[in-house]
Amino acid sequence: MTALLLLLLFLISCSSPRPATPPAADFLLVSGDSTYWVTSKPGGLDFRGSPLILARYGGRFHELYVVDDDDSYQDALLIGQTVFSRDLVTDDSTPIFGDTLIGRITRAYAAAHPDLDPLDPDEPVNDDPSLTATSDVTLLDEHGPYLSLEYHADTRHRPRPAFHTTWRAVIDMRTGRPVPLADLVGPAAAAAATARARRDFGALIDSARASRAELPDLVPLLLNEARFDSTSYTIAPAGRALAVQFAARLAGLRDAVDALMLAPVTVQPPPAWWPGVAATLPLRAGAGAWEWARPGYTVRAVRDTADSVLDLTVTDTARHVWRVGRVHEPLRHVFWMDQPRADSTTRRALDRAFNDATFYDDDVHVARLRRAPRAAPRFRIAAARASSSPPRSAARRVERRRPTSP
Repeated sequence: MTALLLLLLFLISCSSPRPATPPAADFLLVSGDSTYWVTSKPGGLDFRGSPLILARYGGRFHELYVVDDDDSYQDALLIGQTVFSRDLVTDDSTPIFGDTLIGRITRAYAAAHPDLDPLDPDEPVNDDPSLTATSDVTLLDEHGPYLSLEYHADTRHRPRPAFHTTWRAVIDMRTGRPVPLADLVGPAAAAAATARARRDFGALIDSARASRAELPDLVPLLLNEARFDSTSYTIAPAGRALAVQFAARLAGLRDAVDALMLAPVTVQPPPAWWPGVAATLPLRAGAGAWEWARPGYTVRAVRDTADSVLDLTVTDTARHVWRVGRVHEPLRHVFWMDQPRADSTTRRALDRAFNDATFYDDDVHVARLRRAPRAAPRFRIAAARASSSPPRSAARRVERRRPTSP
């Protein structure tokens, strides 16, 4: 009887489905303002998130971050921003974008007041300084060695009125220089995209003129302060197709809430560098769903009921699904760490960066990738507002910060 019972238990155990083994997944997902590292472990998938913004170019991973350059005086609030790229292996940080406008204003103020010294970090600026010059750099996205960003500056020197400017640019992170569109996509494609954008800008201005009766005070100022600039553009992929999006350069008395965007223009044929970048981008997989296919498994992100939150899963070839965790929109890139497997030096550097990032705070290290390029409306007159209030960046001086390296 005992032998029969043992045989029965053995047969039952053999017929019971065994837990599936997760596929050998190993990748980094850049999403929202964080990076997530997913790795197969015995019995499941390890999911690790960190407030890092990573780019990969030159065969290396680099962390992107922004720091405040605070050179304020007692009667002058002067805060610009610098963007840095840090090589995770060597730990060397290199400035890739500097604030020339605020720097120029700072040098002029110092020359006009040679007897004054900049404040120490713990010294306060006057509550209502006679000169305010602050800027805000927003990192939009990175594609290979190219970083798309938006620059906004607010200046006010009493008794003159406030001045504001907003524009966009693509920076080559290898050189720290803006990239002309012709260098990015080739002369012919650049000429075609620019011509299309000029036509769209003309239509936008015509729409503004038609709105004079509804917005008689705002429209004339917008028409005077917005101009087409072929250097004010960003990379804005349409799925995995390369597209560029121009933004009208705004400069004047109106403080733009957002850049004045034109419709994205698809570039055909794409340049030689684009296919490697396109492979990192997500593909639409239905309403509110995106995925990346990989030999042996598929990574899928599905929008939850909560705003901007996505459920991340990994599915193997037998359709077994492993829920990994939750990430935030926008989805940006997946960097594969398998096939070929990343070397031990790279893994150690990433592990160290993930650990170090847990200690970040805004007073030490500002790492931001805050919003994605938006689709352009036919006419966004509401993108400008009167500047009767102090510049928006002045509120940042709750605690002034000096540039620091990680």
